Amino acid sequence: MSETHKLETSEELIKECIKDLYVDPRNSMRKWSEITNQTAMARLGYPSQHLSSLITGIKGVGTSARGDDLADGSEVKSCSRADQLSECKDCGAKVLVWQEKCPACNSENINIKTDSHWIFSIKTKYELDLLLNKVPRILLMLFDKREDDSDDIRLRCWSVNPKEKYVIEFFKDYFNNNYLAKSLKGKTPAPCNLHPLKYDFYMMKPKLIFHSEIDIQDNEVKILFWNLEKPKDEKMPISLLSKDQLIDIFGEKIGNLAKKEIAKEYPCVPYKDLDKLNMKEKKLKTYKEKYSRR
Repeated sequence: MSETHKLETSEELIKECIKDLYVDPRNSMRKWSEITNQTAMARLGYPSQHLSSLITGIKGVGTSARGDDLADGSEVKSCSRADQLSECKDCGAKVLVWQEKCPACNSENINIKTDSHWIFSIKTKYELDLLLNKVPRILLMLFDKREDDSDDIRLRCWSVNPKEKYVIEFFKDYFNNNYLAKSLKGKTPAPCNLHPLKYDFYMMKPKLIFHSEIDIQDNEVKILFWNLEKPKDEKMPISLLSKDQLIDIFGEKIGNLAKKEIAKEYPCVPYKDLDKLNMKEKKLKTYKEKYSRR
């Protein structure tokens, strides 16, 4: 890669970028959402590209058109679970992120949504080949909240190798058995959805390259991990597997144990054992064709 494509970066630059392109716009959206009762979510596609350049030290290509997101050909995808629209469990009404009670029935029984996902548009064999054979890596960025019920927001970025066996199988399965199958029947295929922290995500053997947390109350960004040379393996928790799958991995010695007991001994699936698992059967659904690329 040309030296002209490299970018001088630093923790301070990343923190400044997060504040300028995420924290400040998010605060403004929240403010106006409370006034207008409109969504508090902001689009993250372009801010995520800026951040991916600073995290990797690689410039973009200077265009918003479809194609390479970074100068080295990397593909960048982002999604946010931090400000999703939720719903009332009692009456089904939509509930905005800042609303503590249902605006329709005043219920506090709220279903906090966390199903936002990464979207891949693959409509031709050329696009499939481009993703699997020409893209050097897929960068997956996720904004979400910590599990401790705080308002603090996490930003994590993983690198996925498109040459990984499961990555190839996952996207080929979508294109051949979902997109083409529906298109031939005159139906409108949904885009390819990859859900963070779910089975397919872990099977792709993602490597964590960046982790920061945003203290909403103090408006402070903390970088907890940033290492491109020695990324962290993101191992699959065994809670995502069935008992039969666990036996396939750990053997009959765990056959008489409950999953909670197994988790104490084996909290995660070793990377070397992921190849013992198979792709889960996908349920085909039809959606409207309108969707965001990122």
